[in-house]
Amino acid sequence: MLVDRACPGGGWNAGNGMVFGAALNAHIDTTAIALLALADDTPAVHQALDWLHEAFGDCASAYSLAWSALAFLMHKDRAADLCIARLHKGLSSNHSIFRTETLSLTAIAINAVRGGTNPFQVI
Repeated sequence: MLVDRACPGGGWNAGNGMVFGAALNAHIDTTAIALLALADDTPAVHQALDWLHEAFGDCASAYSLAWSALAFLMHKDRAADLCIARLHKGLSSNHSIFRTETLSLTAIAINAVRGGTNPFQVI
């Protein structure tokens, strides 16, 4: 079902990829979460990883960067380290105020990438 809901340009949003013949935009966090669920090697996964590579570069959201780091880690993609570096930079900002959920997810992502094990990966 997840693959069926992928956006035509890669990635996922909170609903359908197409509505009334119009392609909808993917979201970083939703795409990363879907990639955590799809560990297989399919064209949809490759397209989503490619989309996520481009999308997270301009992202300043700690929440989305943490999910992205976990997704990249799951797929053994070195971009996880870039996400963590951006998270560290954002956390060190004097203007950073985060919700508990974001801080918790950020801690999970940093520890997972540092330790090389993903808490969402079933072995």
